[in-house]
Amino acid sequence: MDVNTGSHRDAWLGILLVLTSALAWSTMGLFVRMVPDVDIWNVVFWRCIFGGPSIIALAMIERKRWSFEWRRTMAPAGIAITSLIATGLFASIYSMQNTTIANGGVIYSTVPFMAAILAWLWFRERPGVSTIFCTFAAIVGVVVTVSGTVNAGGGHLKGDLAMVYVAFAIAMMTVIMRRYRDTPMLESVAVACFMAAIFAFFFADPFNVPIGEIALLGLFGIITQGVALGVYTMGARRLPAAQATLLSSAEMPMAPLWVWFFFDEMPAMETFVGGALVLAAILWNIVMELRAGPSAETIA
Repeated sequence: MDVNTGSHRDAWLGILLVLTSALAWSTMGLFVRMVPDVDIWNVVFWRCIFGGPSIIALAMIERKRWSFEWRRTMAPAGIAITSLIATGLFASIYSMQNTTIANGGVIYSTVPFMAAILAWLWFRERPGVSTIFCTFAAIVGVVVTVSGTVNAGGGHLKGDLAMVYVAFAIAMMTVIMRRYRDTPMLESVAVACFMAAIFAFFFADPFNVPIGEIALLGLFGIITQGVALGVYTMGARRLPAAQATLLSSAEMPMAPLWVWFFFDEMPAMETFVGGALVLAAILWNIVMELRAGPSAETIA
C-alpha cells in the first residue's frame, strides 16, 4: 500500500474518532444536571466505576486481544497522564456543578490552543500563523466569558477556574500522547478512573444513591469516559496535538444546547460573546488547516 495513502486514511480515521468523542463529551453537562442532588464524590465514584471498565473493553476491542498492559502504565508518561486525568475528573464535575455549562464549554474550548503552546514549548512542534492568531482570539473570548461571571458577583468564578485546569489537563495529556506514542494511553486513562473512584469512595456514600440515579451515572461514565476519553485517546495518536484538540472543541456549541433544551439554562450575554470569539477562532483554524492540507508530520 502506498505510504501516503495509508497515512491519509489513518489521519481521516483520527478525525472521525475525535469528532465522535466530541459528541459524547458534549453530554457531560446534561448528565450532571440530571442528578442535581448527588454530590461530587458520589458522581465521580459511580461515573468512574462504570467508565473504567468501559475503557478496558474498548482497549481490548481496538487491539483484538484479551490483554491489558498494566505494567507499562508505570512509565513516566503513563503516570503523568494518569495523574492529569484523575485530577481532571474531579475538577470537571466540580466545574459543572458550580458554573453554567456554557461557561465551562467556552473555557474548555481553549484546549487546542493550550496544546499548541505546550507542544511548542516542549518539543518545538511549531504552530502555524493562523493557530497563533486564533490562540489570542480564544484567550480574549475566555476573558470576556469570565468577566461576565465577575460582573455578576463572582458566583461562578470557582467553577470557571476549575474548568481552566481541566482544559490544561486535557491539553497536556494530548501533548504527552503525541510525544510518547508507545505508552499505553487507554490503560493510563482506565487506571486514572479507578484511582479517582477509590479516592472518592472515602468521602462518598455511594450505596445510598437511588438506583435510578446510579443507572444515570453509569451511563454517564460509559458515554463520557469509555466513548469520549477512550475514543479521543485512539484518535489523538493519529493527529498533531493542536489538530486533535481543535477538532475535540466541536463539543462547545453542542454542550449548552443540551441543557438549554432540557433545563432552560440560558447563558449570560458575555458567554455568548466570548463563545462566539472562541468558536470563530476554532472554525478559522479548521479552514486554514484544510487549505494547507495534511502537515508533513501527519503524513510522515
